[in-house]
Amino acid sequence: MDGIEFVAPVRPDECCGFGGTFSVFEEVVSTKMGYDKVTDHARAGAEYIVSADSSCLMHQKGCAERIGVPMKFIHIAQILNGASA
Repeated sequence: MDGIEFVAPVRPDECCGFGGTFSVFEEVVSTKMGYDKVTDHARAGAEYIVSADSSCLMHQKGCAERIGVPMKFIHIAQILNGASA
């Protein structure tokens, strides 16, 4: 696509750490996983994180805000519906 550069994190296979009740019962682990995921995306040069999972987006956005990573998060449905960031 014109004007879009896709970048991939070093560990695309790693979970963001939210996992529903996992984030409640394993809060410290969940938070660390989220920080690691956001940091990995930032190192790759990502400006936007696009996902089909609202929970992952919410968790990663919160992690990014807490550690001061200026990144935008958007659901794939918003893009398909014509939303602009």
